[in-house]
Formats: sequence, C-alpha cells, structure tokens
Amino acid sequence: MIKALHLFLRPLGGRFVWVLPWVSLPLNAQEQLSVVESDSVAHTDSTIVEAPAEMVRVVVPAEKPKRKKRLSHSELTYQRYSAQLDSLVQKYRHWHYTGNDLLNNPYYAALMGSSTLYGATLKRRMGTIQPDEGLPGIHSEIPSSRHIYDITYATDLCLAGVYAECPWFVYYEEAHQGTVDVEDQIRESVKSEVPLTNRLTPETAGEKIELIPEEDDFQVIVRKPNFWSFRTNFSLHFTQNYVSDNWYKGGNNNYSLLAATEIHADYNNQRKVTFDNTLEMKLGFQRTDDDDEHKFRTNSDLIRLTNRLGLRALKHWYYTILLQSWTQFYRGYKSNDPKIYSDFMSPFDSQLSVGMGYRFTSKNSRFTVNATLSPLSLKFRYVDRPSLTQSFGLKGTHHTNWEYGLSVTADYNWKLMKNVDWSGRVYYFSDYKKVQIEWENTINLKINEYLSSKLFFYPRFDDSQKRKPGKSYFQFNELLSMGLNVNF
Repeated sequence: MIKALHLFLRPLGGRFVWVLPWVSLPLNAQEQLSVVESDSVAHTDSTIVEAPAEMVRVVVPAEKPKRKKRLSHSELTYQRYSAQLDSLVQKYRHWHYTGNDLLNNPYYAALMGSSTLYGATLKRRMGTIQPDEGLPGIHSEIPSSRHIYDITYATDLCLAGVYAECPWFVYYEEAHQGTVDVEDQIRESVKSEVPLTNRLTPETAGEKIELIPEEDDFQVIVRKPNFWSFRTNFSLHFTQNYVSDNWYKGGNNNYSLLAATEIHADYNNQRKVTFDNTLEMKLGFQRTDDDDEHKFRTNSDLIRLTNRLGLRALKHWYYTILLQSWTQFYRGYKSNDPKIYSDFMSPFDSQLSVGMGYRFTSKNSRFTVNATLSPLSLKFRYVDRPSLTQSFGLKGTHHTNWEYGLSVTADYNWKLMKNVDWSGRVYYFSDYKKVQIEWENTINLKINEYLSSKLFFYPRFDDSQKRKPGKSYFQFNELLSMGLNVNF
C-alpha cells in the first residue's frame, strides 16, 4: 500500500514529505498514548529514497488542555466597566458641541462634572432659598416639579456630604464665567506681601547680605496668659400663700423669701496647679400667722468659703489641700419658741484637709465632679454664745474644740436634660467616735434666661450634737421656690 502511494505522489515531482496519519493502537487504559506510523521518502533529482516498510512507533503522552482562569465577580465587573469607559472615550474623543442640547435630565450634571463648590447648593441646604429655585428649565420628559425637587434634594445632599466630610476633594468654585480653582484662591489670599529692602546685583550676588530690620518695622506685644476664671450666680426666690379666715379647710397665711449667691474664682494653668475658691451665701426668711413670737424666722442661712489647692499627680488625680469654713448670718428660732438655737459664729466651723483630689469632666461636659479624700483632717469649732456651747458638743465652759479624723468632700454638677441641672455636695467627717454626714442637693428647673424654679433637699446626720430624748440624729430640710436667676 505504501508503494502504491509512492507511485501516486511520484508524478508531483517528489516535492512533498508526507507523514502517515495518527493510528490508534491498542494500549493500556492507564496510559493514553498515540502511535504514529510513517514512511519517509526523500526525493532527489535522480532517485527516491524510501523508508523501511516496517512500522515506526513513537509514544507521546497526551497533553491536558489548559484551563482558563476563572475571574471573580469583582474582576469581571471591573473589566466590563473599563471596557465601557474605553468605548466612551473612543466615541467622544473628537466630539464637539454643536448647539443642540440633547440632555433629557440636566439635574445630575453637578455629580458628573468636576468637583465644584456650588453656591446654590449651600444656600438650599442652609435654607436661604427654596430647593426648586435657581434651577434650569423644566423639560417635558420630567413628569412634575416634585420629581425635580426630589432630584435636587438628593443631589444637594450628596454634594453637602462631600463639602463637609472631604473638602479636599473640591478643586473649583462656581463663578459666572465658569469655575475657578479654589486652591489657587487660597494660595493667593495667604501670600504675604513683603517689600524687598535690598536687591542683589551681579557684583554683590556672591556676597552674604545681612538684613537688619529697623525698630519701626515691627512691634512685638507679649501678653501673659490669664489662667483665672470668674463666675457668679445670683437668685432671688419668693413664695406666698394666702388663706381667708373662713377657708373651709383652715390654714394660715405664709410668706417666704430666699436670696442666694455663689461666687467662683478659679485658677488653672493647664499643667500642674489648680486653685479653686468658692463663696456661698444663702439667707431665707419666712413668716406665718400662727407664730406669735416672731415676725420672721430664717428657713435657710449659710455662709461658706471653700479653698482647694491641687497639684497634678496623674491624669485626674491631684495632691490636694482643702480648707472649708462656714457659719450663718442670723439667729435661728423655732416656731413660737423664744429660745435661740443658733447664731452668727455660733457655731463657726473650719476644717483643713490634706489628701488626694479627683477631678473629672465628661466629654460633653454634662457631668463634672471634684472630690477630695483626706485621711488626715483637722477640724476646729468655735461657739460664741455660752448658752450654746453644750448644744454643739463643747465641754464645760469651753468655746473652742479641736478634732482630727477622716473626711470626704465631693462637689458635682449633672446636666440631666436641656433645662434641668442637678448640683450637690457630699460631706463626711469622722473623728472615729462621732460621724457627721451632709448631702446637699439642688435641682434647678430653668424656665427662661432669667426665671427658674429650684428644689432644695438636704438630709443630714450628726451625732456630735446633743439630742433630745426620743429624737433621731437624722435631720432633713426641703425647700421649693421659684423666682429670678441670673448668671454673670
């Protein structure tokens, strides 16, 4: 058969080198091999050289088809998006505006164009103009003005977010003639014009020139920072109750007046030292028709000076020296009783404490606390009236008394809501024999800038004073008033 093919191809001039087709031979199932049977014939000008007629077996392992890399969804999306951008670039590379506006909806142009600061957007967001003002003409393809309003609102919202959160992305500013570069405007505005006092010449270009300014060219003003802060609060509250003689439930007429002042002078150098000074003064009178002994009696009476010196130790902790002194203005009576229960400098208390202080202010300044813990406190008490010495824990005829012990003092202020403040003071002292605990609370309900209502409640425990038989050491005072409140 091979000789016959040779004879068939011989008339073609022997210009072909041919190869027999691949022939499948019986092989093992594990080895997929290909068998090639070939006869080679080399043709020269005179003779034909024939290959041997026997079969030549060439074993070639079958090649596995290469799998195409499977792209992820993001990669496929990226390729499609890039291809679309490339097509748009090629399409509009040589495009020129011909004067025919074919845009059906021009209201998204602000989002598609260059990053520009639009004045109309700022005005609409600030409420100076309506959202549908300053807009291009309405096209027939847009169904209603409400649709225009929604589009404009959404566009302004996106642009305002960029202006507020990423202002560095905005390079241009809207103008009548087009857009101007914001960055260039800023650079031009911050350039300082410094007059040239000397000019370099070719002869002096290599020399070192020293510029000495004249005294009149500039003036240096040195101002020492003021670390002091002052504030004052004054309140005047009045309450009145009138009951006629024939009122079916009975009762008595009563009047009350309360004046209070707080003066603060605080020093803080923002580094190590703090020095807080507070003067509190309260005086309140009340009158009732059923009191035959007194026209007026005090219902609130206090003079208290607090001085606190702190040296920062840690972030919120201070080495603290605290001095507190307090007494009252007027005599203290009880209803229908001529006896004097307290008076000015009767008693007078002063306490010196050394310990650690803690100052904390929340991030939003809604809560502040200033507390002092002193394991070493020295308390001094003076009673001027001889008749009151034993009532306030003094022995015999002594007018003074010294005590030492443990004390805790904490002042706090908590803004509960917009017009409601809660301020208070916690005081604890113990000489390891007797205990004195006070908790002053004032809830201020602000009505307006000048009017407010105050609720004052004051629980107290003191076993150092003489107690009547059958009575408790626990005491309580409460007052609700409304009136004038001024801060300055």
